[in-house]
Amino acid sequence: MNTRALAWTLWAIGIGFAAAGLALLAASYGVPIPDSWGFRGFTAIFTVMFGTVGALIVASRRNLVGWLLLAGGVLSGIQCFCEEYAIYGVVARPGSLPAPEILGWINSWIWVSIVALVAIFVPLLFPTGHFLSPRWRIAGIATAGMTVYLTTALMFQDGPLNNAPFVINPFGIFGFKVIDAATGSASAPFLIGYGGLVTCATAAAASVVARFRRARGIERQQMKTLAFGGFVLALGAAAGGGLQEQGKFGQLFFIATLQVVPIAVAVAVLRYRLYDIDVLINRALVYGATTAAIAIAFFAGIVILQTALRPITGGSELAVAASTLVCFALFQPIRRRMQSTVDRRFYRSRYDGARTLDRFSAELAGEVDLAAVRGSLIDAVGETVQPTHASVWLR
Repeated sequence: MNTRALAWTLWAIGIGFAAAGLALLAASYGVPIPDSWGFRGFTAIFTVMFGTVGALIVASRRNLVGWLLLAGGVLSGIQCFCEEYAIYGVVARPGSLPAPEILGWINSWIWVSIVALVAIFVPLLFPTGHFLSPRWRIAGIATAGMTVYLTTALMFQDGPLNNAPFVINPFGIFGFKVIDAATGSASAPFLIGYGGLVTCATAAAASVVARFRRARGIERQQMKTLAFGGFVLALGAAAGGGLQEQGKFGQLFFIATLQVVPIAVAVAVLRYRLYDIDVLINRALVYGATTAAIAIAFFAGIVILQTALRPITGGSELAVAASTLVCFALFQPIRRRMQSTVDRRFYRSRYDGARTLDRFSAELAGEVDLAAVRGSLIDAVGETVQPTHASVWLR
């Protein structure tokens, strides 16, 4: 079997597990089970996204990053199946399926390997499939060690399983506590293992920064694409953490933003419209800053106008309407200001080019000497386009 056939075979296996898990979910939907992070069946999304992107990369580039994503997708499909199998066999219809406790046990620790593959090894090896230098292999070895340690600890914890609290660990060691399935409180073994993985993830992020600073040409564009995906994911994690009081909404928001990462990796490794990332980052910075400024102005306007109008009309609806009109009028000026600031700070060549063209246009308006116009035109082209040679032909 060649590499491409193997990749798509593994992808089909992962999709098959996820589909079987979703079928079991449908058969046991509505069965009351203890609440857990996310929602039932959400790992099937990872199977589709990570598995498909990984298979595409392996089939077209044969890059190790593709194998990592593909493995994460397959394991996510297995996790989806194990979770729903355990729910159906233990809670929905007890005794209807063989060994549901074993699959619940697998569901309690398989996620560690998925996190290590996708969140740590992918950044460490992106985009070439190799470590940045031999010393960065230490981070890879440490990640493998922490993954084995935390997985082993979860395998043998005593009592209810963390991802399947309706199952008592059939292989638990009496008195060995890792994480309380009911309260989520962690013991020393979990803190050591999870803390080690967080440290390894920090090292992976440092590797991305170091590789970006060294990268040139296409590889630099690839790193920009990954950085953009990581930025969106960081926003999702921050927003998700801040929205925990809203119930599941924060978790759903984080799961949604997590899907940006495989898309960013696919664009970077497959090099599809790679140089559009500069435009995308520029627009994200400009409109993100503009939105934040408009939001601040809107709420400040409401507070100020409500205070001023309360003695007359109570001011609530009138203040909202007036603030909306003011913000609508301010949008274009603020956007232009933000665009100029972003270009000047992050896209200096573009900013300098625009200033050069403005200066040339002003000179052209009052110049009648063709020789002077020719010299100014060549200077403007040289500063903006930076060609190796420039000349002007006049009939």
